Amino acid sequence: MKAFHFALAVFALVLTSSAFGQDDRPLPIPPGTPLHPIDAYPYMYRNTDQAPPPVTLTLPNYSYSVVSPVDGKTYTGQIIGANPTTRPAHPTVVPTVIVPVRLVFQYSSTVSYIFDPTVTDPGCIGTGHTGLGLTEQSPLFNDVTYKLGGTTVGTTQYIDAFQRANFWGDVSATGANYHTLMGITPMPLQTVTIPSGNTGTTNGTVYGFTGLCGTNTGNVNEPNTLGVMNISFWDPLAKKMITNLGITPNTFVFFLFYNAVMSNGTSDNTNNCCILGYHSITGSQTYGTGDFEGRDQTLFSGTADTSALSHELGEWMNDPTGVNLTPAWGHIGQVSGCQDNYEVGDPLSGTLMPAVKMPNGFTYHLQELAFFDWYYRITPSMGVNGRYSLNATFTADAGAVCK
Repeated sequence: MKAFHFALAVFALVLTSSAFGQDDRPLPIPPGTPLHPIDAYPYMYRNTDQAPPPVTLTLPNYSYSVVSPVDGKTYTGQIIGANPTTRPAHPTVVPTVIVPVRLVFQYSSTVSYIFDPTVTDPGCIGTGHTGLGLTEQSPLFNDVTYKLGGTTVGTTQYIDAFQRANFWGDVSATGANYHTLMGITPMPLQTVTIPSGNTGTTNGTVYGFTGLCGTNTGNVNEPNTLGVMNISFWDPLAKKMITNLGITPNTFVFFLFYNAVMSNGTSDNTNNCCILGYHSITGSQTYGTGDFEGRDQTLFSGTADTSALSHELGEWMNDPTGVNLTPAWGHIGQVSGCQDNYEVGDPLSGTLMPAVKMPNGFTYHLQELAFFDWYYRITPSMGVNGRYSLNATFTADAGAVCK
């Protein structure tokens, strides 16, 4: 059984919908019905105090071992990049491929709804922009200067800035050249056709709403719609694409959707929605999937453009195998109960960093991420300025072991 690590929209919104009278139209959501965040934690080592043997990664990585003062236990794990204590410090570049995915929800032989990150959506993301182009031009893969509480942690990619700030106690001590960067290569557009219908579907559906941005006509990136695909249908296809595209474990692969998400079960049941992204591993191949959300926090609160992608990339880098255990924490962010892994996005889902305007004129949104010492209850924090999260939402660690 493969463990998934999902990033959800953490806030359930009350959404309105248009009334559709034909079976080949998007499935309407009755007024007052929220899209529920779901418990996306089928973590296969959830009930054990001992981590399984580490996976052998071919990506550059290092192992850590830490004794947590909160329970006196020793925790180990693997993180992508070079150990920040290694001298001389040096940059690491991780080969990364972005695979844009065109999702075709096939309602009949003549009617389909298409969500495509390579097609423009001027009413939502501006004239001439596409989800893929904006992702490639984003702070995730391009330099921005990050100054946190008066301390400049670097001019670099967002996830690298997070890693530098996360381990600032080591990086600031003659570790100026410490970086973990993603060198991206786009792959050809891939098309997935999803058998769909308004009722009883197991693979995918399209939800209809009102009041959202968008001016497209036709059936591609149509306004007021959200594609929802069962993750159990998608994940085997993702693994097959990795093989068919000749991607090897020395490369991280990320599948990019546009205005489309996943469900944890039957996709026409709003209780199963919405998974905006996840990261996982098959053999020693790490991979992820995420939605470029073209609506600026109007469908999912605290979610816009690259925020879900930043969540997943941060978690992949810090927990690439999905088995970096921590003392249990929870009742925060997207986690309603207790969770015991080093997933840096989950406790801050829906919490955004200050927006960043890039040279392309687009203003980006990135999710705030939590520091290593928050999970392991280390005091004082080695994070920049003694913080426990990047934008100082967390000023103390996760506290007592969650129960």
